[in-house]
Amino acid sequence: MAAVSVKTVGKLLFFFTFFSTVTVGWLDQLEVKAIDSPTDEEILQYQLQRDSRHHHHMGEVPRMTMDTAILKVNTSLDYAVQIWAVSAECHKCNMSFMMEVDPSIPTEPFLVQTTFMTHISIVKDNHDGTNDSICSLDKLFGEHGEYQMFINANGPSQENKFDCPVYPDKDPIDSNIPILVAFCIYVGLVLIFLAVRQLYYTIGRSQYAWFIGYFPFRETDRLVNSDLGAPSPSSTATEDQTVANSSTQPASQGIRRLRSLDTFRGLSLAVMVFVNYGGGGYWFFKHARWNGLTVADLVFPWFVFIMGTSIALSFRRLLKKGVSRLSLLWKVIQRTVILFLLGLFIINTKKGHNSWYTLRIPGVLQRLALTYFIVALMEVIGATAEDRNWSWKPRGYLSLYLLQTSRIAPIRDIVNSWGQWLFMIVVVTLHLVLMFWLQVPNCPIGYLGPGGLSDIAHYNCTGGAAGYIDRAVFTDDHIYQHPTPITVYKTEVPFEPEGLLGTLTSALLCFLGLQAGKILLTYPQNGARVGRWLGWAVATGAIGGLLCNGRQEEGWIPLNKNLWSLSFVLVLSCFAFVLLSVCYIIVDVKQWWTGAPFYQVGMNSILVYIGHELCADKLPFQWAASPTHAGQLATDLVGTTLWVLIAVWLHYKKFYLKI
Repeated sequence: MAAVSVKTVGKLLFFFTFFSTVTVGWLDQLEVKAIDSPTDEEILQYQLQRDSRHHHHMGEVPRMTMDTAILKVNTSLDYAVQIWAVSAECHKCNMSFMMEVDPSIPTEPFLVQTTFMTHISIVKDNHDGTNDSICSLDKLFGEHGEYQMFINANGPSQENKFDCPVYPDKDPIDSNIPILVAFCIYVGLVLIFLAVRQLYYTIGRSQYAWFIGYFPFRETDRLVNSDLGAPSPSSTATEDQTVANSSTQPASQGIRRLRSLDTFRGLSLAVMVFVNYGGGGYWFFKHARWNGLTVADLVFPWFVFIMGTSIALSFRRLLKKGVSRLSLLWKVIQRTVILFLLGLFIINTKKGHNSWYTLRIPGVLQRLALTYFIVALMEVIGATAEDRNWSWKPRGYLSLYLLQTSRIAPIRDIVNSWGQWLFMIVVVTLHLVLMFWLQVPNCPIGYLGPGGLSDIAHYNCTGGAAGYIDRAVFTDDHIYQHPTPITVYKTEVPFEPEGLLGTLTSALLCFLGLQAGKILLTYPQNGARVGRWLGWAVATGAIGGLLCNGRQEEGWIPLNKNLWSLSFVLVLSCFAFVLLSVCYIIVDVKQWWTGAPFYQVGMNSILVYIGHELCADKLPFQWAASPTHAGQLATDLVGTTLWVLIAVWLHYKKFYLKI
């Protein structure tokens, strides 16, 4: 690595200082008052104790944090009623008791969540095991709003004798404004950058244009091998080609790295960093609690997908250079072990989690390692330095319609890998058999639910066979202790989202990425490549949508990132094929965009991932911001942007971490 100059450090600090000052200044002004944030346990404790009024002063208002509002209930009835509620996020959950409203005792306000619809039911307890329904309503509360509910007997009809309207005492805030402001700031910075770059090329680096020197515009042509098997510039024209502007013209007019692959990888990783840092506290930048998809659920699977694409290109290049399969196998084993150990001892031991008795064994890098090993091992066995020759003329019974050369050519990328496809069918079949037919003690066969409040009879069946296998292999103490369903479904058993059973379907996702790479190697025309990618997108999306029945819940195989369900993998593959097609057209075919700054992130993916994990909760990457979406978004965006700038700086220093 080249020596770090003072001027280079000054450039980096200039960018970071400018961005952080502008972002924090604007975003933190969006919400006037910073609120001391209670923990989730404090909120729960308050709700459990709110009927013990002697512990609180009358009229005390609970403290609001992100995604909460205040509700106060008033009644004109002459008897006590009970308030029961449940969030729409908690699928199949029974309502939970919130409070009792007695007309003789002043009621206290309590906190309600604002991210999802709240189902509220008011009932009268007859004290004989029965109750009478008073009101039932669904309400989406606004963040930091203050509401009052009035229970009265002025119903609209004889059948509906009661009325329970909800009125705002204080209007809620628009929590999405910080996102809009951040977007405008980023667009403004990009426009400033483009304007100054134009000045750079117009005026040049003269003594009167010293300021422009702080903007590193000139790109280096030296691009080295990327992480996890991305192609290198020494590849032949069959692998990494200068892409022609015509969709029918072969891309064989030179040798240049396909930036769209690095851009895809870097974009996925940048969003992953942002999500891991908190995503501004927004629910759609957090993982789905159980079934369903959010932005946070997309990025890691996309990284797995593009890893498969890189494997195809890298192994073809190495075989063309004469590297033996035994050497390839040794390289695969080395990378697998290094990735696994990095995840086990570097990532999983953060924040003092360094006890051998409670060390989490699975993890993100461990999942990457095992997935890489499965798919790379297949490619070690099945990859070839050239496409297999299907120009021979079969004789006799072999001269069937489907075996004629003209019929094989359009699908030769699949035919050439028929053995790998058979193996993946076996892997997926094994996954389905274990998922739906493995007998889990005290749980129904084929159970895919989160347990907890959604299924009181099977409270500790979280994840069904997937959870059972991980707890049996690793024991409860060595898997993830705070899974996503714990906050909503109140689950009590640990669950590993990067477990063993899900590794089988993540291998399928990586293999589909491998297939995307084989399309690049087999078909030189841009139109043929994009057309096949979009065809795969339609096929995988249709099958995935059919398996989940086009719904978040109740499908045959629901979309579930915790389980890495088959429908989840296929739907994410659909999105990945589409995104790869878009990146390929924009970056490599039309060359409307160089891929910067994301392609630099993609070329140092391992360094950025490990670095952002180790520097979480450390200045200047993160700091104690105000407990609002604006404050949280500011620190998360600055931390993410800083890692992007580090990747850009390392790229210009020609430093790349590879394993």
